[in-house]
Amino acid sequence: MDALDGVPRSVLGYPVKTRTQIVMTFLVPVIFELMVYIVLTTADILITVEHFRNGNPTWAWFTLTLIWLPSVVCFCSIVSTPERWPEQIGCDERTGRFLFNNVAILVFFPFAALYRFSRRIFWSVEALFHDKNSYGRAQAVTKITETSPCELYHFLQAFLQAAPQMMLQLYILLRDGTFRNYDTVTVQVISVVFSFLTMATIITSYQRFESQKIVGRCYPWSTPEQASERRKELLRSTSTAESALATKTPSIAPESDPIVPNIMRNFYSRYGSEGERESTANERETAVSSSPRKTLNVNAFNFDRQQSKAHQDPFVNFTDDDKLHEISAPADSVDRESLPKFRPSGRSVSFKLRDTIEELQEMDYYLRSTEDIRYVTDDNDDEYLKPDGFDAVPKKPAPPTPEAAAGMFHRVSVFRNMLLFNAEAFIKEKVPRLPEGMFEHTEPKQQTTRKMTPVVSDQTDGDAISLPSRRQTIVGLEQDDMVGKTVLFIGWVMFLLMRMLSISTFYVFFPLYFWMLVGNHYLLMIACIVYEVRLHEKLERYFFYLFLAYMYVFSLLEFKIRFIHVRTWYVGYIGLVLLENVATLVLWFNLGAFESWWFYFLHYTIIASGALSVLCFLFYYAFLRPKDKVLFVNEDV
Repeated sequence: MDALDGVPRSVLGYPVKTRTQIVMTFLVPVIFELMVYIVLTTADILITVEHFRNGNPTWAWFTLTLIWLPSVVCFCSIVSTPERWPEQIGCDERTGRFLFNNVAILVFFPFAALYRFSRRIFWSVEALFHDKNSYGRAQAVTKITETSPCELYHFLQAFLQAAPQMMLQLYILLRDGTFRNYDTVTVQVISVVFSFLTMATIITSYQRFESQKIVGRCYPWSTPEQASERRKELLRSTSTAESALATKTPSIAPESDPIVPNIMRNFYSRYGSEGERESTANERETAVSSSPRKTLNVNAFNFDRQQSKAHQDPFVNFTDDDKLHEISAPADSVDRESLPKFRPSGRSVSFKLRDTIEELQEMDYYLRSTEDIRYVTDDNDDEYLKPDGFDAVPKKPAPPTPEAAAGMFHRVSVFRNMLLFNAEAFIKEKVPRLPEGMFEHTEPKQQTTRKMTPVVSDQTDGDAISLPSRRQTIVGLEQDDMVGKTVLFIGWVMFLLMRMLSISTFYVFFPLYFWMLVGNHYLLMIACIVYEVRLHEKLERYFFYLFLAYMYVFSLLEFKIRFIHVRTWYVGYIGLVLLENVATLVLWFNLGAFESWWFYFLHYTIIASGALSVLCFLFYYAFLRPKDKVLFVNEDV
């Protein structure tokens, strides 16, 4: 398996080198995430200090709580998962080390995140110094992509720290009398801007995660054992299109098609096998080499048009009967002088007279054997000539009608089985909670022992058709390249800017209607999630679905549930959010009481960011979206 499997190998359709893949996929994004994390964490800590200095302990404690919240939720999620604990039950050294590591991440989470980013940067640079397909390159890439609990903390930071922190600081900035302390305002603006970048980074990375997960991508915070088992299971149970074509390439050999053996058997019976034909060809070559070879003399006058026209066929004026007479006559009785004289053209020409004579003799024999139909009469105005005795009773009896073969209706049964299989697959996909054993075609043992069914051989005759075998496929999605991620990142930054500014400003003027709008949106997202997972997911993750609906208040990403109708989800969600943002913008801009130029600036910023986000999404969907990745399910597993 390639170390860079799953990494985009082209940018805008042009293939790139492996070092370029490492730089654009690992090194540049990690450096960007590290810079954003350092600035965001530092700005939030400074905001807490400024709130304490300004005599606002409530805002200070609330800001500090939001800083610690992702780390606490990450710790609770890891500790409450039984698969992450050591296998041995009891308090031993491994259990103590497990608890100590997670408590250290909980307390010193900024340093743990910095260590994770620095480690990935180091191994990304290390991978650049090794050649392609070398052991050092594979080891470095493995270190870059190894899983860590810090990735879960980084994911939760976008929705438990950046999103609420952004709304809180925007609300404080838009209140009356908040522009007095210049230092506090500067730090708050920096925090809001980098919160946008943090959320956009996470949303871009996990945009279509479930579609990428089914074809090889793993959760970056899973245990190493889980990731390794996931990769082994995927390699064992599936195969790519390239490997499937390499292992099971369609062949014209007699064994690949049930019809071909009969055809090839007849061919070999007439012309011999391949080895016999080779030996016969070798014998012919030796015989030809021993016999005098007929040569064609090519000289300068061969290319003279006037001399080439002088060549005439010696039998050009002979009839077929004369040719037969000349060939069948003895050699001594042939009058050589009676043959036509022709001027030599300087080249020896070999005429296939023997073949022509044989054909003429066969035609003469055929005409002599069909004397009964040679004399025809034209006694009517029919379009064709009717021979005498055309309606007479044949002299020989007609041959018996061949009996119907056993495999005569094989092709009909094949099509019938295909239609039944498609109908069953459609019912299983569309109808939820089918009764158990509804489509089980195995008969009970008692009935099978009593019934004596005739055994039909699998060998088919020439009347049967050969259809390609039906294979189950898994259709996923490849990861985005650098250009696609950049355009999608800009689109989500503009989308979040429009969303956060519109609802935060609406909360300043109409707080009650704000909670009503957010509550209705939240309930609608829960209903959509439950409707989406009714067929292919279990309704046991109620608490997680509540958190997922909270994420859908700000953005949409395919995480933990796979969308069946992806286009319907994204078009509907973006249309709904645009409608809400326009409605809130119209309400607070026309009914709100404000005098500052700041709100006019926010009004035009919301409109511009919404238009840019829609353009980025359309451009990404039309030109930069990743291709589908198809895996074949191995039937022998």
